[in-house]
Amino acid sequence: MDIRLLLGSTNLYEFKYLLPEITVFIGAFVLFLLDIVMKNSETKKRIFLWISILFLALSMLSFSFKNAFFKDVFSGTYTIDALGMFSKIFEIVLTLMVLPFLHTYMNKKNTFYYEVYYITFLSLLGMMTLSSSYNLIVIYVSLEMVSISFYIMTALFRGSFISKEGAYKYLIIGGISIIIALYGAAFMYGASKSLDIRAIMSSYNDTNSVYLIVGMILFLLAFAIKIGIIPFHFWLPDAYTAAPTPITGFMASAGKLAFFIPLLRLVPYVNQYLYSSWMISVSILAAITMIVGNALALVQSDLKRLLAYSSIAHSGYILSVLSSNSSMGLKAAIYFVFVYSIMGLGAFLVLSVLEQTEEWDNQLPKIGGLYRNTGFLSISFAVFIFALLGIPPTVGFVGKALVFLGLAIKNIYWLGFVLILATAISTGYYVRIVVLMFMKDVEIRFKPHYDVLENVSIGLLVFLTFILGIFPFVLWNGISNISEFLFKIANMR
Repeated sequence: MDIRLLLGSTNLYEFKYLLPEITVFIGAFVLFLLDIVMKNSETKKRIFLWISILFLALSMLSFSFKNAFFKDVFSGTYTIDALGMFSKIFEIVLTLMVLPFLHTYMNKKNTFYYEVYYITFLSLLGMMTLSSSYNLIVIYVSLEMVSISFYIMTALFRGSFISKEGAYKYLIIGGISIIIALYGAAFMYGASKSLDIRAIMSSYNDTNSVYLIVGMILFLLAFAIKIGIIPFHFWLPDAYTAAPTPITGFMASAGKLAFFIPLLRLVPYVNQYLYSSWMISVSILAAITMIVGNALALVQSDLKRLLAYSSIAHSGYILSVLSSNSSMGLKAAIYFVFVYSIMGLGAFLVLSVLEQTEEWDNQLPKIGGLYRNTGFLSISFAVFIFALLGIPPTVGFVGKALVFLGLAIKNIYWLGFVLILATAISTGYYVRIVVLMFMKDVEIRFKPHYDVLENVSIGLLVFLTFILGIFPFVLWNGISNISEFLFKIANMR
């Protein structure tokens, strides 16, 4: 039978737009086959690392074959646009930065699984498809692909009950989010007879208004669980603490970015009839998350768990500006979710290096006098901490300033005040970390070891944290065009 008959109306030429995704899938398959045929050895570990880097580099190069700025392919189920392309490039780069740490960390901790490489590739594939679709079925399948990969990777600490417990909690609550997403999809499809979010949100009328609003709120809640919005956050601190730290950084950066994209795509289609329901739901969730997330981080004594609650609070910052439902608000949200992935990943990667020494256990007092043990890591960690706090000239300051501006433009001053209050609360634990590192006596003596690739990754993240804070328009101009284009397309429907 001719393959064209099986594919129906799909044009085989459209597969060129999937070259980055296809490359990542082939990379996962190659790694899977090599795992079967090669014997376990140090050489095999190195081969897996460099093959992974090779396929990710090829995936990056394959973007050069895309010549469409905006195009719906595969019967409208997949969208090629600047937001999708930008997100996928960022996700690949973040994955490239994580891989050297993952290799060294799993080796040092005697918990090396070759499966982690192709599972990471499959999670990246899910993120890439999640970043490029308005279709509910594609979003659901992508969500499952990312989530299942994360459940497995969280449990990869060999012989650790805590790791398995964290993965189990993530599995249960993640499963609930999938159920909520399905209910939301059912209501949205029932209201519009369409699986395309753009058509669904544009179908509002007096007859289907209740079903559409319920579907939209359920869709929001499903992703609120995935990004750790309070009160749906219970899985996140346990999963982040239990997982191998490079994987935690991967989930907190590339994973959070991918989970936010469907919400970012939804914003331009929230019309005047849906705005009240959207604004009330989003702003309440964001306000609670910002305050409670930072308050809980303030009382943590474990650094990794502290950063997990910090990640929750930052989800609140990003979500807050989406309540404005404006082009400026969308610009700020896109900007902040991208720059948080840099700051958050950097902080977790520094921790992953420190954890490779036997004396380190992530307890806050152990960071005392860190500067005297390792100047490079302590300065890098301080940069990421100041960025998370929002101190100029780091990129975190620009992100929070844009969020406040996005709220002020729509006169949502009360939420802007909550943002300032939450940031003030976070000062307590962020400044305490820096004070301990540079102004206290050495708690323990140790010398962390890290290779060239790890050094380069941390150095590059520090550079981006500063350069995007000093010259924000490097990133802002492109994001501004993306946001305005998304609203322009939405207004044409």
